Amino acid sequence: MYHHVNTAGSFITVGVRNFEKQMAFLKEHAYRTINTADLSDILTGHAAPNNTVMITFDDGWADNWLYAYPILRKYGLKAVFFVVTSWIHDGGQRQAYDSLPSHKECKAKVASGQANEVVMSWEQLREMEADGLIDIQSHTHTHKKIDEGGVYEDLSVSKELIEGRLGKKCEALCWPWGIYNVKYIDSALTAGFRLLFTTEPGTNTYKSDPLKIKRIAIGDIGVMKFRKKLFIHSDDGLSRLYLKVFK
Repeated sequence: MYHHVNTAGSFITVGVRNFEKQMAFLKEHAYRTINTADLSDILTGHAAPNNTVMITFDDGWADNWLYAYPILRKYGLKAVFFVVTSWIHDGGQRQAYDSLPSHKECKAKVASGQANEVVMSWEQLREMEADGLIDIQSHTHTHKKIDEGGVYEDLSVSKELIEGRLGKKCEALCWPWGIYNVKYIDSALTAGFRLLFTTEPGTNTYKSDPLKIKRIAIGDIGVMKFRKKLFIHSDDGLSRLYLKVFK
């Protein structure tokens, strides 16, 4: 689980150099990266090899396009970008920043109606989808804490926008802040989502619940710590034991 890849420090930002080293490690050690269609196959009974990973990004920040995407392309790695559709704009191909804002500054830009300065555009999303490596999915339409009565509408709008603007199926949803309940899940299923991603840590297997997919936050760590996380969470039993002890 990632959010930002850029040069601005933040608790959910990975530096460009560390991100490239992490991705190079995956490539060098023959890890298989998957998208949501691949994961759906696994969760319907097709066991995956131990070196299978899904790289996910939340929100749709501009640095995903400027820094993360070129590195993913360089190493031929698939990734899933969960985007907040009300933030996405028709701004064309944005020019690179000298220095991208921190996460706190990005959130302030969004709150002040300047999301187009820090979030990717529909044109950029289309180009990445066409490349075949990036899978765009939903992170809701508004990224707001909404009451249970408004969840279905919010999710439906997000799904329809992604499918209409990108010409693809959108059946995966990532809950903002990892907040959800039974009624939220029911609304997501009614809206047509089939894979629901959480922020709960852990390993997924072919027996995992597709409505409660776990993820591991990576962070701005070097290759040795990255390798340790991969080793621990490549085994479901070891992952459970580790999280029980160090939670």
